[in-house]
Amino acid sequence: MVRAKGIVAISLIFGALLWARPVPALETYSATETQQFMDWCTGAKSASESTCSCTLKSLAQSLPATALAAFINKQTSGTSGFSLSTAAVSTGAMVANSMLACTK
Repeated sequence: MVRAKGIVAISLIFGALLWARPVPALETYSATETQQFMDWCTGAKSASESTCSCTLKSLAQSLPATALAAFINKQTSGTSGFSLSTAAVSTGAMVANSMLACTK
């Protein structure tokens, strides 16, 4: 009987810990960054507004605002400069993966 109570108590504690685990914070993008991303996404990428909105929400889970701003600036600057910097490649891959997930 005591053993059964112990198992129940441990199960309840474990369940409470799983339920109370922290949710990743969403990045807050400025209205300007959001609009610039949406303009780029619907314009240059010809994606639907719902796909672009989904992509932005997905990116907000892990992409800092500074990285999004740098990505948008690079995409909308009109230059065709090619960059193999880790940050540029990583951000581009995150955007591409998020867009792909949102189009399915």
